[in-house]
Amino acid sequence: MAQHSVLLGTTLADQSRLGWLAVAAVAAFPITEAARLLVQRPHVVLYGDQALLELGARRAVHLDQLVGPYSRNGFHHPGPAVLYLLAPFVRLLEPTGPGLYLGAVVINGAALIAAVVIFWRRLGPVAAVWAAVAIDVFCLCLGVGTLREPWNPYLVIAPMILFVVVWSAAIAATRGATIWALVIGSYLVQTQIATAPVAIVMSAVAVAHLALAYRRDRHTGVGNHPFTWAQVGGGCALALVWLPPFVELWRDRPDNMQLIWDFLTAPHGTSSWSAGVHIAADAMTIMPFGNHDYVLALHRNAAEVAVTAVVLVCGGLIAVRLGKLRSQPMSVPLVVSALLGAVIGTISLAHPDGPAYLYFAVWLAYVPLAVVFALGAALVGTAPGGAARPGPAGPPGARPDHAAQRSLSGRSVAICLLVAIAVGGSAVRSDLGTPSAAATTGSGPWPLADAGGLQAKRRTIQDTIAFTRAADRVLGPNDRTVDVHIGSDDVWPYVAGIVLGLDERGVQSTVSPRSWDLYFGHERAPTRPVSVTFSLDVVGPDPPPGTVIAQLDGAVLTYTRTTKSSEGTHP
Repeated sequence: MAQHSVLLGTTLADQSRLGWLAVAAVAAFPITEAARLLVQRPHVVLYGDQALLELGARRAVHLDQLVGPYSRNGFHHPGPAVLYLLAPFVRLLEPTGPGLYLGAVVINGAALIAAVVIFWRRLGPVAAVWAAVAIDVFCLCLGVGTLREPWNPYLVIAPMILFVVVWSAAIAATRGATIWALVIGSYLVQTQIATAPVAIVMSAVAVAHLALAYRRDRHTGVGNHPFTWAQVGGGCALALVWLPPFVELWRDRPDNMQLIWDFLTAPHGTSSWSAGVHIAADAMTIMPFGNHDYVLALHRNAAEVAVTAVVLVCGGLIAVRLGKLRSQPMSVPLVVSALLGAVIGTISLAHPDGPAYLYFAVWLAYVPLAVVFALGAALVGTAPGGAARPGPAGPPGARPDHAAQRSLSGRSVAICLLVAIAVGGSAVRSDLGTPSAAATTGSGPWPLADAGGLQAKRRTIQDTIAFTRAADRVLGPNDRTVDVHIGSDDVWPYVAGIVLGLDERGVQSTVSPRSWDLYFGHERAPTRPVSVTFSLDVVGPDPPPGTVIAQLDGAVLTYTRTTKSSEGTHP
């Protein structure tokens, strides 16, 4: 008996170490990247979408952000959850710090680590190692640089992975997971409305499954199930997530939900079915064929799509079959989550207003990863609490093969280390390859330049700096509120950077004309008196009104003083 206790204690200790190794293999990159940002604190120049996200996060610091990021379709994404998550990091490293990037790393890293922890708790440490290796390979295929980009289409990729894992745990009879699946699904819908069809359907399935379970318990006389602290915390989190959009219903006219409804019910042009299928296929083939394009499409060939489809179907069928044979309840819902994403996501992508781009669908990259998770659950998953699932029986009275267990643990350790090193090397290479651009700005749009060119990206950063400094120089000490006029749609990303730059210097800005309220928020509507009016436009045959203070790459910035004030001498 004493010998058995020693062996059991050793096994449990080994399992604990293996589980922590799995967590470390996924946590290595986000922890290292977060530490780098905190230590180096690089000066960050934002423009376009990232500048608008930081402006929203700065409002969230003051609890004044009630809607999500803007959508090109005339409304905001349904809620500001992502902006409130980013706000503490922006505040921590302000002004002009990499807080937005630190927030993106923490959000994505926390989601991926949590997914591995759930595998560990539900399926055992070997399954956690499987999940960790799969996630690290996924990160290599996606590009680790994508996971630090503070752009809402990218800030739903890792949380979608966590949502699928939590949802599968909820379907596999972990009742406390249902409320947290709703919380994470709410974050997805609020941050990127393209995820709404899949997230809503899966959330409805989870709620229906929970209701049926409670009904079945009443009929079988199992009795009541008291709420746990995890469920109470999830309910509070769900209420907090939807509180700002609820308040906005009463504040704005028309409110954002009305704008979303008007868009959904209005007739508008749509992309073809072939375009939707193509974009969905691009996203679902990121693993294993990689991601080399930030904004547009990957242009997969038919062979790559066919190979991925065959592998996913075969892998899904094998996972379902093995999961049933080994009584592993999480393998089937993981496969179902992949199927729902592939079908519903593809259908929804065939109905956007205007052209469909990859960033609409990049979150669908989770589909092959979910199938890999399902295979891991079926092959190496154990029962909750660590009990082994039924498997091939050994000779009567045979003892556990501890040598085989140690061999499996050793292989798991080696695989974890190799994949973690590969992820870290990929992150270093991405920094060395594009040091200035990768450290200062994310995905498009790039005004007046090629969206796919690194040089154009760097030039846009330099232009944003130059325009912001030119505006700052002409301001006097009493100029606390100015207006920035957008003369051409092509230059709005510059204006976003100028407004953020002035805001960091303590100068408040309104933005005109009023049609830009969607992008900059009604708080910056041109309704307040200003001391200076700036105007940014493309260079044309007619000279722009006002005094020219900067002209770069086809864009010209002018200013007109509307009140008397001492001229600025800012450096």
